[in-house]
Amino acid sequence: QIEADRRMIQERITKIERQLETVKRTRQLHRKTRRDAPYPVVALVGYTNAGKSTLFNRLTEAGVFAENLLFATLDPTMRGLMLPSGRKIILSDTVGFISDLPTHLVAAFRATLEEVLEAEVILHVRDAAHEETEIQKRDVEDVLASLGVTKESAEENEQHVVDVLNKIDLLEGEAHDAAVNLSAREPLTVAVSALTGEGTQELLALIDRLIVDEERHVHFDLPSNEGEAIAWLHANAHVRKREDGEDGIVHLDIGLTPLVAGRFEKRFPDLSRRLGEAAAHAAE
Repeated sequence: QIEADRRMIQERITKIERQLETVKRTRQLHRKTRRDAPYPVVALVGYTNAGKSTLFNRLTEAGVFAENLLFATLDPTMRGLMLPSGRKIILSDTVGFISDLPTHLVAAFRATLEEVLEAEVILHVRDAAHEETEIQKRDVEDVLASLGVTKESAEENEQHVVDVLNKIDLLEGEAHDAAVNLSAREPLTVAVSALTGEGTQELLALIDRLIVDEERHVHFDLPSNEGEAIAWLHANAHVRKREDGEDGIVHLDIGLTPLVAGRFEKRFPDLSRRLGEAAAHAAE
């Protein structure tokens, strides 16, 4: 019986390793897609059973698989989402964290989480009703740190990490009030219930503010024959106004986040200096 159990466990490990390897192979393609995507990316991370997929469902109404299973969301699920301002984002659900992951799975597991490096906002979804919520928080922060995402690096990269205190519907009396009050005091903390919807509008409003606050208003002039670059800006930046001049120059007033500006410079290196000068002028 022991041998049979060992064989069954090994088969399960092998299956998970194959699934993780498949995700690793597609990760670069997914990241390239997001870099070229027309909308900012918001990624959910969190401990297994913290309610990430349930919150994802609540926010997107996409009906994503939300079973209480480790690796239930091996391949990150992405959906478009409209914020209260009308701005669109891509919401990305990721694999759940656990502690004491087998050593030979750690590297592959981390590879599935590298997408958070591409996100403008990271939602750290926590089970506020769990007795070990603080320990779980540290576990998640440790893994994120191993990927290079710390509070300091997030600030440096103009990335926002939001503490989402989920499952407040399971908290009673003073505990519930304490979570709500903490949310009111801390600018990057929101108390929610993915199950009942409590607090989710406040969460969407916070995401909205964080993304809009990152935008810099830039006036950018481009020759009309730079059609690909102009179309890219229409798709990826917030084009507030466009005027096509008779002199063959297209005048664009755009809202540009640092992340989108970096993507533009990589995609159109010959125009990066021109954009940099426009952004510098806007900052004056």
